[in-house]
Amino acid sequence: MSPLVAYAFSPRVGDMDLYFRSARALLAGATPNQDFRFEYPPYALLWFVPAAWLRDTEPGFVRLFGLQLVLMDGFIKWLLLREGVRAWGHAWRSMVPCIAYSVTTWAASLYYLKRYDLIPAALTLAALMALAHRRDVLAGLALSVGVVTKLYPVVLVPVMVVVCWRRRALGKLTLGLSLGVAPLVLLSTVWPWWGFMSFHMNRGLQVESLAASLIWAAHHLGWVRSVVWLKAPAAYELHGDVAESAKGLMRWLWVVGTLGMTALGAWAARHRPSERVGDLARLALGPLLAFIILNPVLSPQFLTWLMGAAALSLLSGSATVPVLILAAAVMSRGTFVGPGYRVGCGVAQTLLLLARNGLLLTAGFLMLREMWRARPPRTEEDGLVPEPGVSALPPLPVARSS
Repeated sequence: MSPLVAYAFSPRVGDMDLYFRSARALLAGATPNQDFRFEYPPYALLWFVPAAWLRDTEPGFVRLFGLQLVLMDGFIKWLLLREGVRAWGHAWRSMVPCIAYSVTTWAASLYYLKRYDLIPAALTLAALMALAHRRDVLAGLALSVGVVTKLYPVVLVPVMVVVCWRRRALGKLTLGLSLGVAPLVLLSTVWPWWGFMSFHMNRGLQVESLAASLIWAAHHLGWVRSVVWLKAPAAYELHGDVAESAKGLMRWLWVVGTLGMTALGAWAARHRPSERVGDLARLALGPLLAFIILNPVLSPQFLTWLMGAAALSLLSGSATVPVLILAAAVMSRGTFVGPGYRVGCGVAQTLLLLARNGLLLTAGFLMLREMWRARPPRTEEDGLVPEPGVSALPPLPVARSS
């Protein structure tokens, strides 16, 4: 963790100036999305407040909030180590998820510890682990807090609902989800928190998205000329007739693709007999991959959402998908550095961006195939007998302690 700690306390600001200004405005009595624009879900701002309350200067806030993120990073690694030991005892392979995650975070440190996405990622991972260990109230609470912090974990709600419905614990999950969102009722009386959605509805085609990378590559080949790479309020975007058309198409594809993969994940959860933590992490990867790779907005920190579940899924099934995801997260550093990111990627950086998106797209297709290919479990291995007419995903290797 030492390299990450050093980077967390470095003077590099990243998005933390926005976090600091927003939290200080709230502490001064301003109302978000009324007196100032706040582009994130409401709980995000509440995570920024403690550091801004204790430190009234931006450098002080950066160091203290950096410590907060380091603690979240340590929490994720502790969870991965614990689950590795539970699955494989003290064998060397029990360290694989944590080592894979640590290597990836070192490479991704440029955005990993300068964005708050690490917080909902930790909450999402905790929710998956709580679900696997039948702590359903805690699973619902962690997931709902994650949703109101960054929104994207909402795609995992159907999977969790189906898992709890199968084991007759849906009431416990519902209680946890309700506890997590209950404060929104109070917030709604003083804060129009839903205003953050209008900001994102007006965003353009972010330069790292799948469609933008293809358009920019075509621009290098001379096939598309009416495209402009420029700085928007929240990111770098492509503008022009082709980019506008692609943005409209990708929005529909993103909605349909994410809903479809989420529904398929719920269907797979219905037919998968195992509820081991590695299996649940694999089910989570499908909806998350669709949400990210089809999104017309794809910032580098979005890969943080996948890294924990990808590392955890190394405990169960083929390593191909998690390795592709972690490799894409490592490659994101190269797409995000250098002057080219501000004025338009050169050929080499564009090829790297295409490769990164290609890995994510391939991982998505592999997860789609894995969830679709359901079949009855082999009772001699799993000791499970499927219900008549009900199939299940292929059972994954059973972890044994050594």
